[in-house]
Amino acid sequence: MKPLTVPSRRFTPREPGSTRTGRRGRTDGWRSEGWRPRAALAAVVAVCIVVTGVAVAGAGNASPGLKFAKHGQWIYNSTLGTIFHVNGSTKNVDGQVPLPGAGPGTQIVESDQSGFALAQGRIYEFGKSDLRVLDPRPAPTGEQAVGLAAGGAVFAIYRQQGSIVRMGDRPAVENPGVPLGPPVVTAAGTLWVHRTDTGQLCQLPVDADRLSCPAKAPQGHTGALTLIGDDRVVFVDTTGSAMYGVDEDGLGRQVALPMPQLPGSSVIAQNDVAGRVAIVDPQRNVLHLIDTAQLTTGKPDAAPIETTLSTGRYDRIASSGNSLALIDDSTDTLVTVDRDGHEKAKRQIPPPSKKAVVGKDDHSGLFRGGDTRLYVASRSGEQVMVVDDSGDVTPVDTGSPLPEKPKQPKPESKPTGKPTQRPTQGPTQQPTQQPTQPPAQQPTQQPTEEQTRPPEQPKPQNPRTSKPPKQTEQPTQPTAKPTTTKPSSEPTKPAPPPRTTPPPPPPTKPAVQAGKPGAPRSVSGKAGVSSVLVNWEAAAANGAAITAYQVSWNGGSRSLPATARSINVTGLTNGTAYTFTVRAVNRVGVGAGSSTARLVPDGGAPDAPAGFTVTAGSDRVTMRWTRPDLHGGTLRGYDVAVNVVQGNGTSKGETATTTSHTITGLTSGATYRVTVRAVVTDPQGRLVTGKIASRTVKLGGGDTGSDASLTASRGADTTHGDGGERSCEPPGCAFIKVVGRGLKPNTAYFFQPFTTEWTPSNPGASLTTDSSGSIVIDDRFATDAPGQQVWVVATADGETPVTSNKFTWSS
Repeated sequence: MKPLTVPSRRFTPREPGSTRTGRRGRTDGWRSEGWRPRAALAAVVAVCIVVTGVAVAGAGNASPGLKFAKHGQWIYNSTLGTIFHVNGSTKNVDGQVPLPGAGPGTQIVESDQSGFALAQGRIYEFGKSDLRVLDPRPAPTGEQAVGLAAGGAVFAIYRQQGSIVRMGDRPAVENPGVPLGPPVVTAAGTLWVHRTDTGQLCQLPVDADRLSCPAKAPQGHTGALTLIGDDRVVFVDTTGSAMYGVDEDGLGRQVALPMPQLPGSSVIAQNDVAGRVAIVDPQRNVLHLIDTAQLTTGKPDAAPIETTLSTGRYDRIASSGNSLALIDDSTDTLVTVDRDGHEKAKRQIPPPSKKAVVGKDDHSGLFRGGDTRLYVASRSGEQVMVVDDSGDVTPVDTGSPLPEKPKQPKPESKPTGKPTQRPTQGPTQQPTQQPTQPPAQQPTQQPTEEQTRPPEQPKPQNPRTSKPPKQTEQPTQPTAKPTTTKPSSEPTKPAPPPRTTPPPPPPTKPAVQAGKPGAPRSVSGKAGVSSVLVNWEAAAANGAAITAYQVSWNGGSRSLPATARSINVTGLTNGTAYTFTVRAVNRVGVGAGSSTARLVPDGGAPDAPAGFTVTAGSDRVTMRWTRPDLHGGTLRGYDVAVNVVQGNGTSKGETATTTSHTITGLTSGATYRVTVRAVVTDPQGRLVTGKIASRTVKLGGGDTGSDASLTASRGADTTHGDGGERSCEPPGCAFIKVVGRGLKPNTAYFFQPFTTEWTPSNPGASLTTDSSGSIVIDDRFATDAPGQQVWVVATADGETPVTSNKFTWSS
């Protein structure tokens, strides 16, 4: 990393890789090779049927090129050794990729541009544009992976081995090495897993290469993760009959489940169904649908739904968002349930054919497709059942390969001249060969084959075997149109007399009268912080080119060029409703307008609660704070939480409605990070969580907690640079030593050095705290700033910035 161009004797960063403490820096074979397979397994796929839903990626996309909409699910047929694409909209197969030998149970997951076949011990990649299969890469283990994909990231999770492989644009491999619970992935591409050994809830964001574990389930409690909507992660605690919100700040709001007890073997759908969590109690064969309104919005929950299932073994469940599919593994039967808990269908999953390649332990597949439909594949992949949002089931046959496209025959050679054949007149017999001479010079014999064959395909004749040409029965009757002169037997038409006056001009169409433009199409808006982004599509020109667009709202207006299709209007009043109208302009005038709905700008996330204090007892903490600036939101309450950062203990998250709260049942001697943040609804009704106030306390000694802190001092002498203008040399040159305490654990902070004269003059660095929220940086920032005040500021998303002490740099 090169420093900024600044005067001599300023901060200069150490070369990349010099930091020993707090950096991620992890690489391995997968990472260094960047998931670039080296050769092709198959040169060209034999059959390539067009895959529906192709769209061109827009400018600025991180992965340029063609993007393929996900309108179905890829299914592997182990009998044919072929991957079939089942289109959920049309309920048929519209694509196939030969992949012999991948084996039963192979699951297919896909990114925008590639598909990945997760076989036992191997991972294959194929392009969705050319359906070309690349060389397989070895998997970390021989177990069958769980595949997930979202936000451009594709994951293979080996739950028993405790390995995670991320493919796509940001490949990575993580090996916790312990059994993992069922994973979930948010729409942004963040993977969440539950470590069943420690109870930690860990995340792998799309821009990170290592897991971080910001939350921990109560010690000894069983449960599983699920998603509400696209990105709200929830931990269902089956032991404690509770649900917790989970994010990068740890456990959040806690809500009790309406049933007193659930077995540890309960099966939880990875996605909600119409805002409810689906839980199967396998001991009682009961399906519970639990509302999450209180957890996500603070509003009262609707009554739970309880459905009794037929006796069976229900170990697998999936949600499309509006319906559920369950597999009874005792009979290999599919059961579908709608959003209200009513059974919609029960279907026997077709058994493998006699020629199928399957093992006795292989089972049918249950997948949520990229179109959110559910897909149930038979054990061999020869049959697929598509489950729609209504719960209706449609079978699709994947037991036969698609027919090959017929090859187009090459066109035969044609003579270069115009065809000479014309219809014969009268009852004469037509010769089999066409004459090549005008009738006046045509012999009674027909031309030979050599005379009539096109020159580009000559065929020499053998004089010993060639037959004499046939005689025509009526040689006097012309049978073909000559290429030069008219037959003498045909009457000649007299030439038309010359015109004496010019012909009248053809009638002309009347000129189109230009009019005012039409109304712009698809006018929409999105409210932001004191702003609204307005978008529209072009209006009809109506005979005169559009020269401008006018955007007006209550309180202002703007004129934009004809090429404009959006405007971000800033400086608006938060909490005030605005309507935006767009009109097109041409030389005739101003056209009709199209308007947005009422849009209400908001003020962003609430500030962190002020005056936050914590008093620790032997098994509890008491928190107090003052109400923060809500930036126009309506207060719903406060999320308060305690998360263990050192020692054995239990993490907890609860909801408060006043500005003080006590959490009990904690462990004496453990160190906790205590947090509070406001939760509001913005003018659009969306739930918004505020910035966090935090303190770190150790229970058992009456600790009142400590704020996050940075201590900066002069560290070891060093030499940096190449002797030029920006060199840093002793005795003035040394590292700044930074010690951070009480920061958010396992979190990337951006550390920025400052001096009084060069503010700032160093690019800074993003470094990650350890599991206790601490970090020591002693070999990253080098400077030579004698007599200047020096300090460091650390910032992280959602956290209050932390500023170190200021000290004078000695020479």
